[in-house]
This record gives sequence, C-alpha cells and structure tokens, in this order.
Amino acid sequence: MFGLFKRKHPVVFEQWITPVLAFESNADLFYTAVSEELKKWEVPDLSTERIEYKDGGPFSQGREYLRVQRENLVFDICSAKFGKSWWFSCRSAVLPRSLRVWELLVFVIALGWLGVACWYLFGVIAGGIAMAATLVMVSCLMLAGRSLSSLDDALLNLPVLGAFYEAWTRFESYYRDDASRMYVSMVDYLVREKVKEFAAAGGVDDVQFNPVKDPLQLVSLGDRIQGFIANTAKRLAEP
Repeated sequence: MFGLFKRKHPVVFEQWITPVLAFESNADLFYTAVSEELKKWEVPDLSTERIEYKDGGPFSQGREYLRVQRENLVFDICSAKFGKSWWFSCRSAVLPRSLRVWELLVFVIALGWLGVACWYLFGVIAGGIAMAATLVMVSCLMLAGRSLSSLDDALLNLPVLGAFYEAWTRFESYYRDDASRMYVSMVDYLVREKVKEFAAAGGVDDVQFNPVKDPLQLVSLGDRIQGFIANTAKRLAEP
C-alpha cells in the first residue's frame, strides 16, 4: 500500500510480448494454468490476483490481467485476442511506496488523539506510561519484522507505519536480494513455458518473446496535474 491506499501504478523495468498469428486461445484458462503452476512450486510469500486495466479512459472497456506479486515486485501478465491473432505479454515491475504529506498529517493527528485518550482515561502519569508502552511495542514489532517473514509482510501493508518500517527498520540483505532475484527469474521462466505450452496446443511450435525497449509507464491523474503545473511554472519563469 502507498500510505493509506493500495499501490496502483507499477514502475515497469522489463516487458516482453509474444504475438501469435492466426491463433486463438483462452485467457481465463491461461491465467488459471499459470496460477496453478506457481502454486505447485510453492514460491514463498507469492500471491496471485486478477486485476483490470482500462483500455482508455475511466469509462472504457476493461482488460483483465493476471498479477503475480511478492512483496513490492509484481508481474502483470496478459493474454488477449487481436483480430484473428493472439498475444501474450508480461511486464516485470516494482510497486514504489510514497508517503504523502496529508497522510502524515492524518497519522500525527490520530497519534495525538490517542495520547489525549490515554491521559483522559488513565490520568497524566499512567496515560503517559500507556502511550510510551504502545510506542515501545510498535518499535519492537518493527525490529522483530526483520526476522519473521509473515510479520514483515503484515508491517509492509500497514498504512503510514509501513512506510516508516520500510525506510528505517527493514534493511536489505544478501538473502533478501537473492530471494527477490530468484522469484523474478522463476516466475518469468514459468510464464514463458506456459506460453509455449498453450501455443503448442494450438499447433504453433515456434514462438518469439519480443523484448520491449521502452515500456510504457502509467501515471495517475494527480501526477499529470503536478506535471502540468510544473511545466506551466517553468514556462512562466522563462524570460
């Protein structure tokens, strides 16, 4: 999650697409086959879900993708018809975290109200002790999250606190880096093998995985507005 909301816009670092001419397949069966194959290999902390991306604006038709995720690393996989042909595509991406100012303000206000409630219920001294104990407990959980994968995953998904945990407490290690690279390599390999399997079932033995040199990056409406304001201010500042 980004602060209080779910991460929506992945930053794509690699993409490939496989066009298959004069071919027809079934996207639902392909997504199910990929999910079951990944489940069979018991990849740690991996989840799959179906998500929808709009073809154009907010009122346009949606296209279903299969998302494979482990921590903040995702694969968005598509299988779709294109005229009398078919395509398979796969995007490897990162879901970056951001913490907006207003989210931080909401967190500070909520923390203040918690302190006031403790002092009102237990008095100044006992309330202060209760508040301090709460903060110490949260700090201990963050420290313990580095060693427990299930707790680590839960902390990463907490609103606001997840950003603090990731930035200040959750350090990288050789193992975590190797595990992430293993996950990326394994999922990419298994998806390619499933593409070959489905193509072969339709009588196509030679499939090409064409790399995309400059993957499209999705941006939110807020990002567009900020970019427009920044560009306008830059033009106005020019002599």
